[in-house]
Amino acid sequence: MIRVKENVNILQSLKEKGLSEYKLRKNKILGTSRIQRLRHGALPSWHELDLICRITARSVADLIEYVPDAAR
Repeated sequence: MIRVKENVNILQSLKEKGLSEYKLRKNKILGTSRIQRLRHGALPSWHELDLICRITARSVADLIEYVPDAAR
């Protein structure tokens, strides 16, 4: 399973770069529904992940991780 790392808050990382949730919506960087999904730990799309990595100067590995399913 792929998930956002537990110690990473994507929206907080964007805010630290000067992009509050309001600015993300106002400047049409991320829509309201996507912001809501990120707030609840949903994975960003590939396009959004690319955008987030460029803005925050982080790599994909800094944001998401692979966790093997226990049943497999």
